[in-house]
Amino acid sequence: MSTVAIFSLLIGSLLGGRFRIFILPPAIVLGGAMIGAVSAWQGQGSAHIVVMIVVFAAVLQLGYLGGALLIRTRATAYRNETAPSFRQPQLRLSAPRAANRRLIGPHG
Repeated sequence: MSTVAIFSLLIGSLLGGRFRIFILPPAIVLGGAMIGAVSAWQGQGSAHIVVMIVVFAAVLQLGYLGGALLIRTRATAYRNETAPSFRQPQLRLSAPRAANRRLIGPHG
């Protein structure tokens, strides 16, 4: 059961960080069906299967929330940094005529 909780937390955080749309309902249905099928194949009881699916769904939602919040806070922190802009070039070519005079020489 703890393995299901850890993996659903990781999957939820990946989904929360990757998708901007609400992807949880299809993920819960797909994951619940897979957990139910594997647990039934292993011969576990129906109460145990239901509890595992509920734990999977709850921890997946917590992971999704954590992943989404992490990405949003990182994006906000990045936006607040002073990033180089295209309006203010870092490399300035000052006095190109003076540079050409040095290359050509005084007699050229």
